[in-house]
Amino acid sequence: MSSKKEVLKLENICKSFPAVKALDQVSMSVSAGEVRGLVGENGAGKSTLIKIVTGAYDKDSGKIIFEDNEIVRNSPIVSKKLGIYAVYQDVMIAPDLSVAENFFMGNQPKKGLIIDWGKMYEESEEFLRDMELEIDVKRNIRELSVAEGRMVTIAKCLWQEPKLVIFDEPTAVLTQNETQILFRIIRDLKKRGVAVIYISHNLEEVFDVCDTVTVLKDGKLVGTYTVSELESVDKLIPLMVGRSIEEMYYKKEVEIGPELLRVENLSGKRFRNIEINVRAGEILGVFGLVGSGRTEIARAIYGADRFDGGKIVVNGQEILVKRPKDSLNSGLGYLPEDRKNQGIFSQQDVEFNINVINLDKVMRAGIIDYSKAYQQAQDYVDKLSIKVGSVRQKLSELSGGNQQKVVIARWLCKNPDILIFDEPTTGIDVGTKAEIYKLFGEILDQGKGIILISSYLPELIGLSDRIIVISNGEIAGEVEKEDFSEEYLLKLAMKNILNREKVQEAV
Repeated sequence: MSSKKEVLKLENICKSFPAVKALDQVSMSVSAGEVRGLVGENGAGKSTLIKIVTGAYDKDSGKIIFEDNEIVRNSPIVSKKLGIYAVYQDVMIAPDLSVAENFFMGNQPKKGLIIDWGKMYEESEEFLRDMELEIDVKRNIRELSVAEGRMVTIAKCLWQEPKLVIFDEPTAVLTQNETQILFRIIRDLKKRGVAVIYISHNLEEVFDVCDTVTVLKDGKLVGTYTVSELESVDKLIPLMVGRSIEEMYYKKEVEIGPELLRVENLSGKRFRNIEINVRAGEILGVFGLVGSGRTEIARAIYGADRFDGGKIVVNGQEILVKRPKDSLNSGLGYLPEDRKNQGIFSQQDVEFNINVINLDKVMRAGIIDYSKAYQQAQDYVDKLSIKVGSVRQKLSELSGGNQQKVVIARWLCKNPDILIFDEPTTGIDVGTKAEIYKLFGEILDQGKGIILISSYLPELIGLSDRIIVISNGEIAGEVEKEDFSEEYLLKLAMKNILNREKVQEAV
């Protein structure tokens, strides 16, 4: 694929776990200055392959060749000494240390026996400035936002002067502006001759930033292609999942029924005079730039955040919403955008996560029937084809897609009339996305309504019956299906953003 010198070459890599062959004779190579996309569904073998390269896992067989030398005994320490660094989906930095301390961890400059704090702050600040990042290097990591923490992780990796950088879902928590900064950094790495492996479920990003793409499916190599050879996401998806992009966004035709939810003049800290309605059998899409207020509106409707004024009407009855329990009892459900911190109990098992709001269904005289609770969770695991060894397995051990399915199972079991999905497919592979879209159809077929909040316009356009666009806390427009277009929706999203600085802040 490239005439440049190979930095990494993998030959016939195999890796098995109990009852699962994660990798089967996988071969690939990455050259200096090449950005290689690595794509596949959850369970395709991407993470296992990367962990073998970084030394977190031992391979069963095959060869790892780095800069023409075979790595016989790999480990995280060995791979870092060679110049292999990975930026994982979960932020890998010391949260109780400052930004500067993270940069110089284990290698602090000194004046005699005393740490030279001035030099630490100055050099780390200058490095971040060169990356166009305005982050106070004296602040502890815990004080930063998730996105800022991710950018510091990336910066710390580049600080080490790597020869190969692996990005695993790097933009999952970044704004559009931060994503563009990351892409500029990757282009700079490419110019410097650094090899890059880029893993993302956002396939448009792969086409934006990569030169070549390696596709894995069920632990096997499908092939490696140039981006120009693939041309578009439409040709890549069938290689990964065996279905076309049209099949992915297939939505069962459901008769639109009576109004289930009406919101009148809802106003709060980040939004004003919001009026929306949702009918049975309908998906109402909600679009807006980051910071537009779309999530705050959803949280207010559900009772997670307070609002200053307005009415919420469910099934023709105004409800008083002061806390989530109020909306829950009225037939509203909400899957939050921040699944990890607000949607799941990661250290509890699958059974607990499904049943946590559904124990009333498995009680007898106020006492939990644990055999019924087990069976209730198992029924939904089977119904949603959740890949799990047992319902007693910790949720943290499941893939992101299967974690999301567990949260959906919780709400399907609760059986609300209106479900609010806030970025339901972020960080999830295309195969699992298609399964979740199919579930949407089943929900609608039962006479329910869905509010779908998403930053991904192809998803919104492919699934919604109508789309409400939020701009700077206000409704900028309501768009019917026949008028859907990415250009028009983006234009509406910027309607109330008055100057360039605000646009930058929003994206």
